[in-house]
Amino acid sequence: METKNALIIGIRDEESICFAIAKEIKQAGFNIYATYQDETTFEGVSRVAESLGIVKLYKYDARVDEDLDSFSDEMKKDGIKLDILVHGISYSTAAGAKLNQSLLSVDWEEFTDAIRVGAFSLVEVTGKLLDVLNENASVLALTLRWSKVAVPGFNVVCAAKTTLDSIVRGLAQSLGKAKKIKVNEISAGFVPTYSLGKIGNSLEILEDAKAHSPLSTNVRKEDIASLALSILENNSLTGTKYTIDTGVDIMGI
Repeated sequence: METKNALIIGIRDEESICFAIAKEIKQAGFNIYATYQDETTFEGVSRVAESLGIVKLYKYDARVDEDLDSFSDEMKKDGIKLDILVHGISYSTAAGAKLNQSLLSVDWEEFTDAIRVGAFSLVEVTGKLLDVLNENASVLALTLRWSKVAVPGFNVVCAAKTTLDSIVRGLAQSLGKAKKIKVNEISAGFVPTYSLGKIGNSLEILEDAKAHSPLSTNVRKEDIASLALSILENNSLTGTKYTIDTGVDIMGI
């Protein structure tokens, strides 16, 4: 049987959406490889790696050129060929991220950091790993409805998510032409994660989302992961954003 491989960029701990997706992909028979941002996140990612049987971890901080070169070169030396790439990193979880301030207070360096981490890193990684990605491979990015709304204190993250939406469409065209690689994204509703805690009171946010849902419930990570695998394995889907939020986005709130 041919070995199938997946690279997950964005696992932080067991609460991460990327962890749920990695678990689903693992159960589908894929070998899992993953990255960790730096030493502050290594413990959580290592714990996840042990529980999931992740083959290897690579250090990758999207703001560090040397990390990108090092981990992509290492994957090539390891002879890995990827069928799946999941991109789930965001500026909101980056070490030293300047959050909870007016967009007018964000300087150019902070803005470019946000865009690079939350959006352009997808271009950089797929470009560096183009030879590693198999023909007909699938790429999946994680976004939020923040790409189309204003969020006080987090508008620099919103800008990055809007950029990511456009990049997904552009890469779908470029990578499709190059190697028939599909590129899609999922916009998930609020679930308990480290990122959610950065916004404010997680319980209040979840209760508010639940109150506005037509289903009167919050989205489950397991359902996000199930949708992710379905998108990744479908050969007729590319360049599209799929919302999974128990209907919150359709409501006029």
